[in-house]
Amino acid sequence: MSFDSLPDMHPQLRPYAQIVKGLAEIFGDDCEILLHDVSRLERSIVACANGHLTGRPLGSPMSVYGLELLNSEKFSDCNTTYTYMARTNSGALIKCGVISLRDEAGQMIGLLCVHFDAARAQVAKQFIDRFFSVSANSEPEPVNEFFGLEIEDIFKNTMQEVKIARGKPLRELSKSEKKEVVRSLIDKGFFMMKGAVDYVAGEMGNSKFTVYAYMREVEKETAASKKTGEEGGAGA
Repeated sequence: MSFDSLPDMHPQLRPYAQIVKGLAEIFGDDCEILLHDVSRLERSIVACANGHLTGRPLGSPMSVYGLELLNSEKFSDCNTTYTYMARTNSGALIKCGVISLRDEAGQMIGLLCVHFDAARAQVAKQFIDRFFSVSANSEPEPVNEFFGLEIEDIFKNTMQEVKIARGKPLRELSKSEKKEVVRSLIDKGFFMMKGAVDYVAGEMGNSKFTVYAYMREVEKETAASKKTGEEGGAGA
């Protein structure tokens, strides 16, 4: 970390010179910290750490955009931090933060500027964006997926979701409601697992033959609906 300061700055800005040094030590070489004395815009930089980001040494003038900010009524009335993205003369992307420093009368005496080199952060962002992107035919939102250690865990979790959706135990459902539960479980691929029919039968208080009957009814209804749809499409 490099740090320099000028002795002939506004007296009330001198304590901020040590803040420049401290912030640079905290954030490291990728962060440039500048202290501007607005009473000397032609050579406003009076303290500087890591000046390699914008390539400006002590005594350099206020930037063009800095002058624009100082001339802006919006910024002149601002007592909080102002942030923006910028590019250096070499085209490097930096994130900038500007804090207006004022005396006891509220007059602006300086600017504390923080410039972060965004190059490495941008590379990291691109990686993260690619990592979390999904194909067009994928789920648009994260799926609440349950990972069980044993098949029993999968059975219990699935049945718990069904009970919550129905608002009561499966034993209390009507025949039509039980058939709809079976339909939803077929759609989930639940019955592809060995022992699933027995487990559902136990939850419903029915025999596994009854569950198989529900499954056959659902499959017939699905096939009939599909056939009707195809015939309707053919005549369109």
